[in-house]
Amino acid sequence: MFLKRLISEMRFITELWKMNLASALEYRANFITQSIGMLINDAIFFVFWVLFFDCFKSIKGWGLQDMVLLFSIITTGFGVGMALFGNSMKVAEIIAQGRLDYYLVLPRNVLIHILASRSMISAYGDIFFGVLSFFFFTGPVTAEKTAIWLIASLLSGTVLVCAASLFGCLSFFIGNATTLAGQATNAMMILSVYPDTIFQGGVRFLMYTLFPAALIGALPYRAVRSLDWQSLVLLACGALFFAILLTAVFNAGLRRYESGSALNVNM
Repeated sequence: MFLKRLISEMRFITELWKMNLASALEYRANFITQSIGMLINDAIFFVFWVLFFDCFKSIKGWGLQDMVLLFSIITTGFGVGMALFGNSMKVAEIIAQGRLDYYLVLPRNVLIHILASRSMISAYGDIFFGVLSFFFFTGPVTAEKTAIWLIASLLSGTVLVCAASLFGCLSFFIGNATTLAGQATNAMMILSVYPDTIFQGGVRFLMYTLFPAALIGALPYRAVRSLDWQSLVLLACGALFFAILLTAVFNAGLRRYESGSALNVNM
């Protein structure tokens, strides 16, 4: 019974992803523009590190190539996560506006349906940037390195989606937490794009717990850089933990949820 339900849910999610992609490609000029715009945005952001390492050859043992590898993992993970589960950044808003009603009346997993029902078009630009960065600017590429990089990037994206959704679940408990959830997600992303060796004490602790920036950037980086499968296993355990935590918190929040009065049309 469980296996049959799982297969049914996977088919449903796959259809959602197909529709999201078809919708994005319907307006190809917009799709290409947003994707290229995000790719350029990522490149401009990374120019900062190029200029930095032109003046300082390393920072706490990190060089330019290390930063390229880190950024390739984060952008690829973010891109895949937002392309497949684009509503993870909108959970707080959906809850606060009472828009869960639409999902509650359907015979599907509510959380997965919410997250997968939207795709962030610009995320494809992040994927392109991450892939290009890895294959052309991170040194020699081997089959093992590519496999670990791909798995690490997907796990990084999983942690990001779960953490952003968890922040959004605050709306269940404290009212409209849209701004707070956005700020928390941004703080986590900012911490993730810096070498974790520059942080100490409480900030470093937060990076592995409340704001799991290290699971999005530093730990995946170490796994790829050192071809360390053990770090990859630890990352997988971290991703699984946050997925389970998200499910538990979301289900607890549903028991507190009050229907919204707004009328919403979902296409």
